[in-house]
Amino acid sequence: MNLSRPRPSGPVRPATVPVVAVLVAPLALLAPPPQVAADAVPPATGITGAVEERIATGVDLVSGPVPGPGGGGGRFASLLTVDLTEEIGIEYVDGGGLTSPATVADMAAAAEPPEGSTLVAAVNGGYFDIGATQAPMGAGMRDGRVLTSPEAGFAHAVVIDADGTGGVRRVAFDGTVSLPTGDLDLDALNAPTVPENGVGLYTSDWGEHPREHVVYEPGTGPGDTAAAPVAEAVISEGTVERVSDTPGRGPIDEHDQVLVARGSAAERIAALSEGDPVGLEHTLTAEGTDPRVVLGGRHVLVRDGEPVPVDDDSRAPRTAIGFSEDGGAMHVVAADGRNPATAGSTLAEVAELLAASGVTEALELDGGGSSTLLVREPGGARPVLRNRAGDRLREVPDGLVITAPEGSAQASGLWLRPALEPRPEHGSPTPPREDPRRVFTGMHRTLAATGHDEAFGPSGPGAPGTPDDRTDELRLSAPAGHGDGPRFVAGGPGRVTVTGQAGAVRGTVGLEVLPAPDALRATPGRLGLASSEDTASFVLTGVTEDGERAPVEPVDAEVGAVPDLVEVVAHDDGRFEVRPRAAKGTGILAVTAGGVSTEVPFSVGARTVSVAAFDDAQEWTARSARGEARARPVAGRDGPGLALAYDFTRHIRTRAAAAHPPGPLALDRQAFAFTVGVRGDGNGARLMLSLTDDHGVGHSLKGPAVDWEGWRDVRLEVPDGVGHPVTVSRVYLVEDDPGRAYAGEVVLDGLTAETATEPCSAG
Repeated sequence: MNLSRPRPSGPVRPATVPVVAVLVAPLALLAPPPQVAADAVPPATGITGAVEERIATGVDLVSGPVPGPGGGGGRFASLLTVDLTEEIGIEYVDGGGLTSPATVADMAAAAEPPEGSTLVAAVNGGYFDIGATQAPMGAGMRDGRVLTSPEAGFAHAVVIDADGTGGVRRVAFDGTVSLPTGDLDLDALNAPTVPENGVGLYTSDWGEHPREHVVYEPGTGPGDTAAAPVAEAVISEGTVERVSDTPGRGPIDEHDQVLVARGSAAERIAALSEGDPVGLEHTLTAEGTDPRVVLGGRHVLVRDGEPVPVDDDSRAPRTAIGFSEDGGAMHVVAADGRNPATAGSTLAEVAELLAASGVTEALELDGGGSSTLLVREPGGARPVLRNRAGDRLREVPDGLVITAPEGSAQASGLWLRPALEPRPEHGSPTPPREDPRRVFTGMHRTLAATGHDEAFGPSGPGAPGTPDDRTDELRLSAPAGHGDGPRFVAGGPGRVTVTGQAGAVRGTVGLEVLPAPDALRATPGRLGLASSEDTASFVLTGVTEDGERAPVEPVDAEVGAVPDLVEVVAHDDGRFEVRPRAAKGTGILAVTAGGVSTEVPFSVGARTVSVAAFDDAQEWTARSARGEARARPVAGRDGPGLALAYDFTRHIRTRAAAAHPPGPLALDRQAFAFTVGVRGDGNGARLMLSLTDDHGVGHSLKGPAVDWEGWRDVRLEVPDGVGHPVTVSRVYLVEDDPGRAYAGEVVLDGLTAETATEPCSAG
């Protein structure tokens, strides 16, 4: 067909042609954990369909769906269990300073395990002063040395004692400053705030964040004058080196200690003179134990084996740590959230999961975008991300790393698992799919195999850190079904244990074989491609008559393509990638597998639609976080406009000013990007657009810093992995630099969207 001619008004139905099959290396996604027979999975984890994985001697990971209200699904959690009676190390880590946040992955990469040990897992720490000093709100201790004291409301901590056992303890900081004029209570150590009329001690552990920010009154910022006296004294080798009425900036010398005081305590510090002797003492206690590692948290979730009610029913990614009654076992939970599969878990649900896992006490750590659990795979040399908590890893101030003894690097076993990843990273071009441990009778399930040593670490002749991939030499056998290279061809319905052998090592994986599918589904159900340069992907799911679901691999499917419009490429990660061959057009892909079929409508090309013309600007409202905001109608560039005035001078923490429409701005088709006219004020606040997708997941589209004056069109791309259609909830400005204070006004004109030509409904 000559695609230069106008397209017919109805969709084009294809002739059946073979799918274009190419061998494509898998995306850098997390591999599913190795599976064992169902009866080998601890029954009291609270995780259904659990997959158990041996990480190291004394370290195990269980992951899978968690039953929702009424037994429904919609949640996913990973539970790491650590036997502290083994030769396992638990260490406190930070980003190089308490105010120098880093991702948990970067902290783990920088950690230096003891000789003969290797790092096998890492987890994020507690809440922190986000958007300001970035310092932890809870207590911190590394190898017996106190790093930071707890803020009010963060008195509980994960504590590893000198004997290696652990627990959730209430911690308390106590200190004394001995001055020539008498003693003064020391109220805080490397804390994000100094209390009124109090004094805090700051050391080289603090980092480079300006110390002036620790003395602001709550709700004040660089635009305010301190209401009470402030003083700072630098102490070197027990004597005063200098005194100032303004807290300093920059790093603190390793041999110096800095006292920062407010109010009446500042008057005592300001009276010091150079050369005066100053004594400093402080301790961190943990209910009479001998702490070696301390990591602060917030809510106690489990006490005496029972969940503790918490006044927070929001759903989000979550991290928590619990301990057995004797302190010999540590349990780390990371609950997924902010992704197409789940919005997240409540704290009550996390507490129930931990209690069902046998912990007697548990503590909430930071969640949301901070939630990070890295765990080594069998045969892997370094930990990889195991949870899903949104678009990207957040930088956090601290966390814990877990180390275990190294092995011999001689292959002794095989990690056998499905090659398909059921939970792709948020934003991945691979849509989420069903549990790959399920397969339909007569269909294929591709398996992957990695060799590991007796300590479940890396093995084989490859370079250090290179997995010992045995997939190419894999031979499969099972009581029912048979192997076809690395693919298992399922026999009759029922549970089956598949054995894989590669060379002299072997492993097993448990699969569930379902009856032939009764229906076939594609995810997503409709594809929109903005141009001939764009691509889109879908995956297939089969559904039995009883509603049981399993992924269908490309080897078992046929796709009827539209060769003059698109080509379809089958990938070995289970995706069907659709590549345009024309600039515009619509069509339908007919897909058949296991005797059932489905259709995948698609469109190539884009159209521009108006989302907000601001002719209703008088009905828009303004809201602010830690600032002031006001919205009003004004003349725009070519028509009505909306002015958003803001004041970011009253706080040092992240400030935002948002313009909200009178009602949600809902689209009916896939959006590729949004464009808005902006008359800038040159102040540099960042422009953002907030969306809620079809899965109920929120997304913030990040625009540029508005550092220009006059009119400019701003384009904000919609990332991959968003469920369409979307709804626009607000346009806003954000300032996250605590050192910047300003007020201003921007004008918005004509919010439009670049969308697919066809609605999301298949009609």
